[in-house]
Formats: sequence, structure tokens, C-alpha cells
Amino acid sequence: MIKYMMLILLLSGCGLLTGCALEPEYNRARVAKVRTDAMIKEINNSAKLEDKHHEVRMMAAEIAINTQRLIKETNIQLTEDANILAVNYKAADSLLENLPVELEKDNPILVATFLDLDDLSDSSTFGRVVSEHFASRFNQKGYTTIEMKLRTNVFMKEHSGEFLLSREMEEISTKHHARAVVVGTYAVASKKVYLTARVINVSDGRVLASYDYNVPIGHDTFKMLLKGKGENKSDWL
Repeated sequence: MIKYMMLILLLSGCGLLTGCALEPEYNRARVAKVRTDAMIKEINNSAKLEDKHHEVRMMAAEIAINTQRLIKETNIQLTEDANILAVNYKAADSLLENLPVELEKDNPILVATFLDLDDLSDSSTFGRVVSEHFASRFNQKGYTTIEMKLRTNVFMKEHSGEFLLSREMEEISTKHHARAVVVGTYAVASKKVYLTARVINVSDGRVLASYDYNVPIGHDTFKMLLKGKGENKSDWL
């Protein structure tokens, strides 16, 4: 009986030893597989990233080609960009200086998006940036401003120096007890953008102050003028 028990223990020990001998081989195989899977995943991720980079490069090249085509089609002669922030701040200062009477700073001033003179139902990133600058400058001077990101019917028509405001603008001005509104237009030429900014009395539509200025068309200005337009961007002139 004791012999049988010793034989069983001996055989069991050999089995355990055999298992112990095989376990390192098994672990090494698992580690190798994990490493291989990780390498394959890294290669796949790198390939996807490279595809994305290639796609971005192709898009950038297409944008550059289209920009050059539009420059040629529209006869735009790009020059160096002006400091558009400083130019717009100067225009806002001039409006305030030319007011016949000082506006009460407790009454909000509406600032509307500057619109394309050839299509008063349309604007662009350029028109929105200009209005943002005007609003910021008025705020710096102590006035309360309300931005109106309107694309249509900012003002309907001009007659004898008076502007008939849209119903939407009238409703907003009444709601906020605004006395004046800043409106503006821009027109694109071959080398410059010509802008007109006005402060209008909300109650009777009279022009309280007006200021005309221009900015050269550099690469940044050109892109802002295009951005926000429809698919056929060559119609913007």
C-alpha cells in the first residue's frame, strides 16, 4: 500500500514538474502574441493617421488652388493685410466723435452685422468680424451694446437721409430700450474693401453719424470675405 502511494506521489510530482517546465513556454508564447497584436494595432493606427494627414494635405491643396482660381476670376490683387482691428476701432471712435449729441450710456446700442452692399440679405465672416469690433470698441468706451446677428432686413430702404428699420429691429430696440443702432455695409473692389458705418436714431430713422473707410484686401481679408458665402463664391463680386 505504501509503495502504491509513493508511486502515485512520484507520478504526480513528475506531472507537476512537467507542467512547471511547460508553463514558461506557454507564458512566452502569450507575451509574444500580445506584443504582435500591439504592433499590428500600432501599424494600423499609424496608417489611419497617415491617411488623415494625406486627406488634410489634399484639402489644403484644393483650397489653395480654388483660392488662386477665384483671385484670377475676380481680378483681385492681393496686398498686405491692414491691422483690421485698429482700423475698425478708429472707425468706431470717429462715429462717436461725430455724434451731434452724446448718447446716454445707460441706453443700449444695437450693433448689426455689416452687410454686402450688393446683396443686403447676405454677409460674410468679414462683415461679422467688423460688427464684433465695433461692439467691442463701444463697450470699451463705456456703452452697453446688444449684438444683432441678423442676415436680412437690417434696414429696408433709405429715403431723404432716413432709414426705415425692419420690424425685427424695431421689436428688439423697443424691448431693450435702445436709442440707437449701428449698421454698416461693405463693397469689394479689386484692391480694397470699402465700408460705410452709420449710427441711426431708432425713434425716427435719422442718421446721427456716418463714417466711410476702406481696408486693403490681403490674404486674411480675402478669406474672411469668402467664408460664409454660398457654393458659387465667384458671384460675390
